[in-house]
Amino acid sequence: MKKVNLELTKEQYKELMKLIYLGDWVIDEPENMVLNELVQIIFEQSKEIGLGKLIEFDKEAELFMPSGDFEDEMIDIIQDYEEDSFWEHLIYRLSDRDLHVKLGKEAEEMSMEAKIDMLDPLTEKYVTEFEKNGVENLMVKSSHLKKV
Repeated sequence: MKKVNLELTKEQYKELMKLIYLGDWVIDEPENMVLNELVQIIFEQSKEIGLGKLIEFDKEAELFMPSGDFEDEMIDIIQDYEEDSFWEHLIYRLSDRDLHVKLGKEAEEMSMEAKIDMLDPLTEKYVTEFEKNGVENLMVKSSHLKKV
């Protein structure tokens, strides 16, 4: 198999380590041997480039693992992403629901451009509300919740 050699600065290598960590976290396939091997190759080389403090070798598991400091940095990135993602998905889904309530089947037959044009004012309404009040005014109507 042909191998590729990369020349990276220390800063570039750290960014590659972040991408590897985040990609592995998102994919989350322990059985993916190619990914697992790639993670180990990148983490193992960290010491050679001067980033050894970010990775530790777990003798029991025989694996290179992120240090606590590196994990903390990655968790901050993940939490920021999840927070942004939550609001984006919530706003889109509520706006899309409202559009379907308003237009019915017609909403399903619209072109993507037309749908986006109609979603924009609905989306803005939710952005304004959630920026001002978070989920404080968000209510779920359900007979199942009355039992709680």
